[in-house]
Amino acid sequence: MSRRFKTGVAGLGWMGGLHARSYRRFSEVFPDFEVSFDLVSAASRSAVLRDEAVTRWGFDSAVDQPMLLTAAEDIDVLSVCTPNAEHVDLAVAAADAGKAVWIEKPVGRSVEEVERVREAVLRNGTALAVGHNYRSSPAIRELRQRIGEGRIGRVEQVRGHYDAGFAADPEAPLTWRFSREQAGGGASSDILSHLLDLAQHVCGPATEITGRLRTVHASRPLPLAPGGHFGGPALTNRGTVDNDDIAVALVAFADGAFGSLNASRVSRAGENEILLEVHGSHGYAQWNSERPNEFLWRDRAMRSVTREHVDAGMGEYRRFLPGPGLGLGFDDVKLIELGEFVKMMRGMPSQAATIDDALRVARLEEALTASATTGRWVSVSSS
Repeated sequence: MSRRFKTGVAGLGWMGGLHARSYRRFSEVFPDFEVSFDLVSAASRSAVLRDEAVTRWGFDSAVDQPMLLTAAEDIDVLSVCTPNAEHVDLAVAAADAGKAVWIEKPVGRSVEEVERVREAVLRNGTALAVGHNYRSSPAIRELRQRIGEGRIGRVEQVRGHYDAGFAADPEAPLTWRFSREQAGGGASSDILSHLLDLAQHVCGPATEITGRLRTVHASRPLPLAPGGHFGGPALTNRGTVDNDDIAVALVAFADGAFGSLNASRVSRAGENEILLEVHGSHGYAQWNSERPNEFLWRDRAMRSVTREHVDAGMGEYRRFLPGPGLGLGFDDVKLIELGEFVKMMRGMPSQAATIDDALRVARLEEALTASATTGRWVSVSSS
């Protein structure tokens, strides 16, 4: 039976626009799901973005307070794409109102905030999917399946880095992402969280972590206007950066594997590169987000590492393209994530990141912060 979901999007920056595009494209790419989304209302404090929500994205209306969407009786599904400080209140209110929630990471700025959201989800029995979008890449899905089948043997070591350059310029303005109060952690939460999710999604839960955090640029110019990753015009007056620019972590996994996972938002090496390597007793796997439609692979039957292209037999690639070498983009992978959210709403098996996945990541981030202070390994619950 076909179903139309009345949909709202809270926050209309780049990610809010991506959610809107995904909702609009869904029935075209996933016709067999017999699901479509009506864009009912969007929320932003920016009048320009509110106008754009109606004229560009096709929302019926736009409001200036995101919390208004949680109480709207004509909304079934709510996307939460606001700055991090607003996530927990919006998610809890939406769950309490019986709405399904598609929320960007981090769900909260602390373990306590993520637990509040989890309690609301369990209390109301609502579906909630978290925007750890890289796990929806067909290449990652293929590697997860192969590694789970034991094709590279026992996983012995996991290595990864996330090199981002959006904060490399010390004169980039002090947006909310550089404030612990507004964002929570810096690189450790904003980007290392993707690696922590990917590593556990592919290789199983982590149980211990140790590491260091560093703030490279201790102050930045105060901004003239709100901004996100890429800021905007800045004033000459400066403010203090009180979360981390670089996070370096050693991780122990439940199955005995060890990992080294590092993230930098001030990197001069890559603009937005996630590299994940999995070393097994009989093989090797590697995926690089800057070459998302291919991966390196070696199993016990192979003499050397080979490069493979994603093809129509892997993940949801076939919904978009007929053969290898053509390539999916970031928007396509986000649409696959929405497909997993729809499965979740329907009670079907899904690979969407859940609130429990978000809680595991938040616990690792909190333990890393503790370790950076004490210099010791910190145990983390895998439940």
